[in-house]
Amino acid sequence: MTEHEDGLGVPENLSRLMIVEHDGGEIKVDRLLRSLREDMVVLIRNVNAERADSVMYEVADRLQLSGSLKLQAGFAGFVGHRHTIGKYFMSVNKRDDYQFIPPHSEGSSFVGMQLASFFCYENNTDGGETILMNTDGSSSVWQSLKEKVRRGKIGSRPLARHEILRARGLYKLNLPADVIREDDQILEERTTEIPGLAIVDVLAKPQKTHSAILDRELYVYWDSVGSIDSDSAAQYELLLRQSGLLKEPNGGLQLHQMDNSADRRIWHSRVNYAHLFRCKITRKLEPGDLIIQNNLTWTHSASNWSPGSGTRKIAASFA
Repeated sequence: MTEHEDGLGVPENLSRLMIVEHDGGEIKVDRLLRSLREDMVVLIRNVNAERADSVMYEVADRLQLSGSLKLQAGFAGFVGHRHTIGKYFMSVNKRDDYQFIPPHSEGSSFVGMQLASFFCYENNTDGGETILMNTDGSSSVWQSLKEKVRRGKIGSRPLARHEILRARGLYKLNLPADVIREDDQILEERTTEIPGLAIVDVLAKPQKTHSAILDRELYVYWDSVGSIDSDSAAQYELLLRQSGLLKEPNGGLQLHQMDNSADRRIWHSRVNYAHLFRCKITRKLEPGDLIIQNNLTWTHSASNWSPGSGTRKIAASFA
């Protein structure tokens, strides 16, 4: 086991990484699933883009997530902030010079994506390391975190069934579960097209999500949790700096200039990564590398690089 303390006391633990050297033959999905069910990260090396698509589909299908895989791939192109690459992979979000991507599990508790995968086409910059961090679901830190979620505020009359269905389609509300709660911290309230229903953006206590891979309920460090917290960005900058992975121009940069989610951060949790994450896996992906992981228990992040130092092309897939 390779393990050492660095980066805010979050240990590097490569024993949690299962590496498969692809030789052109069959990739045994049963072996991949066993590793995922042991909460390991799977790395398959030397595959092409077509094989990455088929492996991701086979894994998702065995976990009964193939419908979600197709939906997420189609949704990326429809929204327009990403574009599809192949069948099931999509481009990653664009970033400005010197920007890093702090750790998060893709999506939110509403969507509940279970599986994440990353495929490397090219990565010859002077940085751009992928850092995967394993959350500690037993930590007390979850009680100090908040998720930005959308709630429904219903007036004096109950909504009809067709109105509930319409609210889900138009506003991504799963009523009555998503009705505003007493301990929600209200950020914004606005009216809707449905009489008697208002939309309320709130900061809410994190709720557990069922893991299809591990078959248990888990707290998840969703994008809607990590990307609204200013202290998460500060912790990640410190982790990169202490690990020797932070790239800066002469004279340095302010944190908000390096943080690709700076405009979304609205509060301070005082989170400490040493209490949130059990361990991490740091790897600079090479062409033909395919990463597959449990999106609920492993966050993904990426360090920055110097502009003009090379090209980084990574595709992502979620289910």
